[in-house]
Amino acid sequence: MRQVGILCAGALVALHENVAKLEGDHKKAKTLAEGLNQIKGLRVDTETVETNILYVHILEGSTITAEKLYKKLEEYGILTMNESSSSIRIVLHHQISASDVQYTLSCFQKALTGAPEENGYQ
Repeated sequence: MRQVGILCAGALVALHENVAKLEGDHKKAKTLAEGLNQIKGLRVDTETVETNILYVHILEGSTITAEKLYKKLEEYGILTMNESSSSIRIVLHHQISASDVQYTLSCFQKALTGAPEENGYQ
């Protein structure tokens, strides 16, 4: 443990510089959740979105599976994690901007319908 100071330095920077940014991350996650609820075939329980993590559920009868949605979003540079055959997990961080949230919404729209303008996200 000769290098403990180096490990602690990273933790100290995170505590001093990034904790204040968490509130913004949480607001952006809520905005993303509310926007995803406007897209046909998706559902997010916005009451449970209290942090920077949200779970997107693909409704029964949707034209896409979680695996296909995951792969399509990856093509647009949106990285998610499959939770099951009908849900994916999204985690936001301090480097995700409000315009990134809007871009993500448009990518979900394109992945599901191919029509980004239908819900107003472009």
